[in-house]
Amino acid sequence: MTIDEKIDKVLQKLEELNQQGGQWNISRETGEFLYELILDKKPQVMMEIGASNGYSTLWLAMGARHVGAKFFTFEFVPDKVRDLVANLQKANLIQYVDIIPDDANKRLKRWQEKVDFVFLDGRKNEYLPQLKLLEPHLNQGALIVADNVISHKHVLEDYLYYVANDKKYQSELKDIGTGLEISKFLG
Repeated sequence: MTIDEKIDKVLQKLEELNQQGGQWNISRETGEFLYELILDKKPQVMMEIGASNGYSTLWLAMGARHVGAKFFTFEFVPDKVRDLVANLQKANLIQYVDIIPDDANKRLKRWQEKVDFVFLDGRKNEYLPQLKLLEPHLNQGALIVADNVISHKHVLEDYLYYVANDKKYQSELKDIGTGLEISKFLG
């Protein structure tokens, strides 16, 4: 995989910060997987919940740019929003992301747009309520990718049970990074 030098420089800086501690970013392997998944599925409207400083957002924005998708990301912590904006600007990807500096739970109650791809990486105990808020807005075949499903399995038991047992979903676990649950919305 070849990544633009400007983007890779920002990714590497964020990876160094992550190694120093205090950051909870996805792994590069997870980022590459998400990027390839977007190229394969070609979603038209994408959403990320929990952007933090933008590491995962950079990977998703590269995918959105490549497939021409509309991409929304939620982050409500002001310092993280500041870092998110700065990192997207440095990588020259800011124009591919609609940053919503608000609590996703409030905004999802009023959400109107149909969505094809969702990356859940915010507060783990909110994955299931957020998914339920999104369900009326998911296009058939939409992918929901939930992060940390191995590392935070104890917190995500309800979410994992729901996507495994509700007939609206077809789900599989990927042992990548801290664990990804990929659920296809069947409608």
